[in-house]
Amino acid sequence: MKYKNTFFGILLILLLALSSCGKNQSLTPPVIDENLLEFGTAETLDVITWNLKTFPLTSATIQHLVEIIPILNADVIAFQEIMDANQFYAMATLLPDYRAVVYTATSSYRLAYLYKPATVTLNSEFTIFNGNSNPFPRPPYIMNMNFAGNNYILINNHFKALGDNFIDESDPWDEEVRRRLASTMLEEYIRQNHPSDRVILLGDLNDQIQEPPSTNVFLPFLDRPDEYMFTTMEIALNPSPNLVSYPSANSMIDHILITNELFDAFEFAGSVCRAIRVEEFVGGLSVYFSQISDHRPVGVRLMPY
Repeated sequence: MKYKNTFFGILLILLLALSSCGKNQSLTPPVIDENLLEFGTAETLDVITWNLKTFPLTSATIQHLVEIIPILNADVIAFQEIMDANQFYAMATLLPDYRAVVYTATSSYRLAYLYKPATVTLNSEFTIFNGNSNPFPRPPYIMNMNFAGNNYILINNHFKALGDNFIDESDPWDEEVRRRLASTMLEEYIRQNHPSDRVILLGDLNDQIQEPPSTNVFLPFLDRPDEYMFTTMEIALNPSPNLVSYPSANSMIDHILITNELFDAFEFAGSVCRAIRVEEFVGGLSVYFSQISDHRPVGVRLMPY
């Protein structure tokens, strides 16, 4: 009986040791899961905005994007800061599911789109407010498109950057004054030209939407909650470096706004809007910042009805 108890004691110790090793030791590094980049679905309209920071940032930028973009599986991606249009078009030739359009309104810091011709019909693309450099150093870039039998108006933007978080009413070139004027003019444009259309306004808007009225440049939209919704508001209200579009400053400055014709579509689709953590696919923020951008892409998912 003594030897039997000793045997079972030794066996129990061995089992506990093996169990402990199985839980606490990892013999191989974790596998990068491509699913973390998957955003688009076959049933929904999936739209992304992405500031690419002086594209191409390095010689490695295009190769990274050619690997990343197909996994994102968006129907449309609106880009900002395209410095070399020829290289952007060249990149598009390496993405057989996509077509590219880049505007010529500026010679640098251009706006552009990639879209899937299998799901999206491009009706027209054009710029507005050309020559209004005070509110729009980069004129807004419109894509008129159809998806699943419905018409959509996308308005890609890159608002004036910088500022001191103070609206200086005495200075027409104050950065916040310029962004507020841009918001005012865009709201009036939508109301006058697309009063009943499905409109998606998106881009690097270079300011935060959750600020108090005294410093908020987006009041022309926020003051009309029955007409407009920032799908990025929940992220802005609860910022963290893992959730925001501009992680180096824990800031949400890339936004997607929809008109009330799309409110139900956004709710029906599960209210999906998020910054996509591309850096995890390429090896971390340090690599991402040095080879792709300082902004994460931000996407919204809408049910087409």
